[in-house]
Amino acid sequence: MPAATAPLAGFVLGVAFAWAAADERARATDPLRANRGLALSVLFGLFVLSPISAYFLSSAPDWSYAYWVDPERVPAAVGFGLVVLVAASVPIGFLVAAARARGRQSAWILRILIPPSVFLLLLLGATLPRLSVDATYAQYNGDFGTHSVTGTPLGYGLVWMSAVLVFSVVWTLSWLRRLG
Repeated sequence: MPAATAPLAGFVLGVAFAWAAADERARATDPLRANRGLALSVLFGLFVLSPISAYFLSSAPDWSYAYWVDPERVPAAVGFGLVVLVAASVPIGFLVAAARARGRQSAWILRILIPPSVFLLLLLGATLPRLSVDATYAQYNGDFGTHSVTGTPLGYGLVWMSAVLVFSVVWTLSWLRRLG
């Protein structure tokens, strides 16, 4: 997952998780039961989204920064900070939307969900030509030695991590709905 889009994706997923957990939060009388959706969101951020982001930041940092930044000039703490931000973005999105989702204020939820979703899609669309290439920063910007991600270890990683992400999102949403 590209470094610039991962926190946005996490926030959007957190809002969606809050919407899916709204029934449970509305019916719960025990504070621990009311926060099971938040716990699932935290676990999703920690064990699904941040490892996917960390995988691409460590195995394909040039691609992860979409060839805009030379990863050799980026301090290691920035990558670590991005992974922490990605892990935190899911529960942040959940917390931002949880109170309004419980009251089923769908207009408010859409107002909080649509802008980051549109920006995420625009950012992915704008960087798609860059993200379809496997190269180093120097190769991409020097226009030599680049090739398609198809059939490369990066391409296989993209397919695998995308499948893990989609399965995990569907599984988490189904469990959040089931808790309600």
